[in-house]
Parts: sequence; structure tokens; C-alpha cells
Amino acid sequence: MAGGRRTDRISEKDLAVLEFIARYGVVPREVAAAWAGTARAATASRERRLRIEGLIEVGAGLGDSGRLLLATRSGLAAVGRSELRVSRPSAGAVRHESAVARVGVWLEAGGHRVLSERELLAAERVEGKRIYSVKTGERLHRPDLIVLGECPEAVEVELTPKAPRRLDVILRGWARAVVSGQYEGVRYLCPPVTLRLLQRALARTNLGERIAAEPMPVSVPEVADSPFSRS
Repeated sequence: MAGGRRTDRISEKDLAVLEFIARYGVVPREVAAAWAGTARAATASRERRLRIEGLIEVGAGLGDSGRLLLATRSGLAAVGRSELRVSRPSAGAVRHESAVARVGVWLEAGGHRVLSERELLAAERVEGKRIYSVKTGERLHRPDLIVLGECPEAVEVELTPKAPRRLDVILRGWARAVVSGQYEGVRYLCPPVTLRLLQRALARTNLGERIAAEPMPVSVPEVADSPFSRS
């Protein structure tokens, strides 16, 4: 049930997309479509069904993000993800969260199993301790994403430059997490300007063997093993 109405029209495929949206919080329409491997008409129909049943909200995008999809409280419950909070992003956070969702699709398209920062936060609440967080100076910081494996890899989506001193502190914190075995490695994905600053910081701190800085993926590929690719 959602909003007192039956959800018979909602298919398992719709719920799979809804869970993807729930995991990432704010997802541009085109990113959800890429994850699902669906064309424009099928994407619009699915979005309409989820919206009518009160499982998602659709908001205006910022810049070139396109329309943005957010899972409602009913939507989180419908996919069994009530441990996640309803996303209420600020205008400043939308660009970053949208970029993280794009990177998540890119990683999953490469065959990786990925957890979002929202999922890490929920796991830390259940555990009662900051199992995924890393101390960077006086602060604790969770990665934007982790790639699961025998030892997880932390992934940071770095869109805006940081002051050199602060960046050095953060990088040393990540390096300690790698040395301690908390993470196998750390990968930064950045636009060109931020990438150059990261590369300089890694050279300055001599941490390039433990932390990688790479360009942001240009496009969002389809996820080949999506449960309903090209449906």
C-alpha cells in the first residue's frame, strides 16, 4: 500500500529502480534510466507510476542535471529500506549527490558492488559506531561510496577545490585508513581543475601509492546486468 491505495500497477522492475533511487538519495532522471537500461517512454511511464503512488517525488533540476527523483518515506518502506532517511538536500548538495549517483552507475556498470554514503550512515547507526568513517584531523568523514570486496575501496567524488592545508590533512587521514587495513585503497574522481589540485597534493604528501586521483567519468553507461536492462 502507498497513500492508502493499492500498488498493483507497480512492478518488480519499478521497485528495483525505486531502491536505486532510495540508495542514492537524489538521482537525476537520466541516471535512473541509465541504471535501468530503459528508453525515454518506458522511463517516463515508470516515473509516473511511482509518483502517482506517492513512492517518489520529482523535482526541478539544477543547471544541466535534468529532473531529480527522490524516494519518499512510503517509497523507502516499499523497498524495505526504512533504515535510510528521506533525502532533503540543500541546493548546494544537489550537484554533489547527483554526481555521486552518476559515479555509482558507472561503477556498477563495471561489475562492482557499491554502497552509497546513505547506506554507510545507516549501517553505522545500526552498529552504534563509525565503522566506515575515517578521522581527518579533528573530524570524522565517510566516503561518498565504497566498492565492496574482501577489503573495501573508498571512493570520493571531489567536485570543488579545498584549501591545500585542509586537503593534505584529509589525504593523510585516508592514507592511515589504508595502512590500518580499514580500506584497501582510496580513489578520487574529479573534474579537471580539482584533479590537478589533487595530483599536486598527492605529489606534495607523497601519498600517490595509496590514493588515486582520476578524471570523472564523462558519460553514464547502462548497467549490463541490470535486472531489467532494455525492458
